[in-house]
Amino acid sequence: MTSSLKLGAAILAGALAVASVWAEDIPEIAVVHQIIDPSADTPAHAFRFEPKLLHVQAGATVRFKGSTGRHTVTSILRMIPVGARAFEIRGKPELDLTLDKEGVYGIRCRVHGRHGMVMLLVVGDPDANLEEAKAHLSELGEAERAGFEELFAEMEAQNG
Repeated sequence: MTSSLKLGAAILAGALAVASVWAEDIPEIAVVHQIIDPSADTPAHAFRFEPKLLHVQAGATVRFKGSTGRHTVTSILRMIPVGARAFEIRGKPELDLTLDKEGVYGIRCRVHGRHGMVMLLVVGDPDANLEEAKAHLSELGEAERAGFEELFAEMEAQNG
């Protein structure tokens, strides 16, 4: 092998080794889609987040897709961990959020929440604010409350 080929092979091997180290440092991105399904049989199925219940570790990045038109991704202030930053995404086909505070995050579409378009995002340990988030349910509209009650029950069933 010529010296230039040996040098090229050595550079390529080094680059692959560095790339594999960097790849381990890059957190996985969880994706949430906002869905409008005109063929759905109920408003709660027509307007929804997928997934509606998502578990990630603290420091994870969540990519929200489809916040276009009148859709929003809106955190419910009394249903996020103390010290977590409230957020609202609107008019963005895609936006990444990195979540560092452990707990549950109640999220709704500001427009379609009245149809039950809600999701529960669990970051690390849900116990950080679980009781406070549940206590806020009585202040929500009927469809939002029903959606969150279902999601809390599903989360608790998964956690045993």
